[in-house]
Amino acid sequence: MIVQSRRGLIRTLPTALLGTQLLPFRRAWAQAPVAGQPLAGKGLIVGRPSPLMAETPIASMTTWITPNDRFPILTSIATDYPAIEPGAWRLSVGGLVEQQTTLTYEQLRALPARVVTSIIECAGNSRNTVSPPLARSALNNGYIGNAEWKGAPLRLVLEQAGLKTGATEIVFEGADRGKTPAAPDPVNFAKSVPIDKALHPDTLLVYEMNGVPLPRENGGPVRVVVPGWYGTYQVKWVTRIDVLDHGFDGVFMTRNWRLRRIENGSIRDEPVSAIVVKSLITSPESGQKIAAGQQMIRGFAWSGGKDIASVRVSTDAGVSWRFARLLDPSATYAWRMWELPWQPDPGNHTLMARATDTSGAVQPFAYDLDRNGFEVNQVQSVKVDVA
Repeated sequence: MIVQSRRGLIRTLPTALLGTQLLPFRRAWAQAPVAGQPLAGKGLIVGRPSPLMAETPIASMTTWITPNDRFPILTSIATDYPAIEPGAWRLSVGGLVEQQTTLTYEQLRALPARVVTSIIECAGNSRNTVSPPLARSALNNGYIGNAEWKGAPLRLVLEQAGLKTGATEIVFEGADRGKTPAAPDPVNFAKSVPIDKALHPDTLLVYEMNGVPLPRENGGPVRVVVPGWYGTYQVKWVTRIDVLDHGFDGVFMTRNWRLRRIENGSIRDEPVSAIVVKSLITSPESGQKIAAGQQMIRGFAWSGGKDIASVRVSTDAGVSWRFARLLDPSATYAWRMWELPWQPDPGNHTLMARATDTSGAVQPFAYDLDRNGFEVNQVQSVKVDVA
């Protein structure tokens, strides 16, 4: 049964998430992560032990707000989480600013706060649903979650430092450091966004997640949240911001998370950015056996910075379609829950869902391979056996 009460969720969050103590990564779990197995202390399944990659099982996607212990974890390069106490955290702001600035955790929390409810989706989420299989296709559908984020708007910090004329790009650097095939030596994880996105009032330096201090595994004590853009931009353990008058040439912008777009016969290589429209059937699950009679098909739909206008569902492999009922209030950055009553006859059935957002963008039926394993949003088939 789908539960929509956020207050009820936060009241039942594990006590372990209420503290702010940050411990070294190797002591974070009762046992070492093992691929394909549940992550100790979390409702997640490990996809890669190190750097840790753990997804939310489809069967656990039953609430509008994703509880912290079911929020997916995807670490790009860090084999150890940065062990930063909130009292020791510092944010350096430099580059093309009037005054080089260093901000403490207490100073950040003293700034006017803003709360945004937003999904975070990995840019490669659902990669293993593409046929024929893609390289690096270990990602299932569970690398997405919806949370309430509280923090200070980034623009307040940039205004304190004073942006100089010509500033065009803002770089976020995390404390996580590691190796990547794209660089000869270990590097810190860093991403950049255009100045207009950085100054948007909903771009936050976040210190709370679902009403509690930001958990370490989710980027605590402070992370960046750029609503509407893919997870690669939501830099965890952020400790440095640089203001540039040119494009950032870091390896995670120029060598990773890139795709090709073909428009008017020309090919353009560019980084992933805004989340594309997508829907997912969460119940019943593919391969599930269900009883004949009254059933309810349920799922989620989302799009980066746009609300969902409609979700259509097919129970006969795309021959016919019906509109699902959208649940929850509309939200710019959050996902929408939806449901459709269904009374199936015995036999094999193929379910499909297709979302349209308020800009008119519609999920495609086939995946565009030029997207290089990112923005995976084609309509998926869910096969069920009705007894």
